[in-house]
Amino acid sequence: MCPAKRRRSSRKRSQTLQWVTLAGILILVIVFSAVIISTLSKTNQTSTDPDFVAFTNHYLPIMKNLNSSQTRTQMAGLLNPALNQTDLFTWEKSKMTFVNPSVFYEDPFQILNYGKGICVQWSILYVAACLANDYPSRLVVAVDTSRWAFIHTWAEDYYNGTWVHVDPSDAVWNDPSRYQSWGWGTFGSQVKVYAFEDGSYKEVTSTYAPQKS
Repeated sequence: MCPAKRRRSSRKRSQTLQWVTLAGILILVIVFSAVIISTLSKTNQTSTDPDFVAFTNHYLPIMKNLNSSQTRTQMAGLLNPALNQTDLFTWEKSKMTFVNPSVFYEDPFQILNYGKGICVQWSILYVAACLANDYPSRLVVAVDTSRWAFIHTWAEDYYNGTWVHVDPSDAVWNDPSRYQSWGWGTFGSQVKVYAFEDGSYKEVTSTYAPQKS
C-alpha cells in the first residue's frame, strides 16, 4: 500500500476510534444523568409528601429541645458528669419503668418525673443525658412509610469517629442488625430509618438493613 493510502487509512481508523470514544462517553453521560434525575425525583417526592413532612416536623423540635443550652444545663445538674454512654443505661434503668404510658411525654424532664415509657421515652431521655454529659447523640426512628408512623425508636452515639447504634430501652450497644428479625417489613421500601440531630435529619436505613451479598 502506498504511503498516501496508509495515511488515509490511519486517519480513518483514528477518526473511527474518536467517534466510538465520543459515543461511549455520551452514553455514559446519558445513563448517569438518568440515574441522577431519577434519584432527585424520588427525593423530591418524599420531601414534599405531607405525611413525611409531618413526620420530620415532629422529631426535629424534640431534638432542638434536647440540644438547647437550657435543657443540657438542667439535665447536667441531675447527672454525675463521670457517667459515660453505657453507664447511662444503669442510671436510666434506676429512673424508668418500661411500660406503655397513659400520658405520652416527649420532654425529657416530664419523662423523668413520670418515670414510665416505651422506646420513645427511653430514647429521648437517654439522648438528653448523653448530650448533657457532652457525648454527641441523636434520636433514630424506624418508620412505616405507608403512613409515616414510627415503628421503633432508639439512639446513636458518636463514638471513635462514627455513629454507633444504641437501644436504651434494652440497654443494647452497637447491634444494628438486631431489628432484621423483628418482622417490620422490607427495609428500604416499606421500612425506612431516620436519624435526627439538631436542625437536621438523615436517612440511615442502610445501617440497619440486611447487607446485600
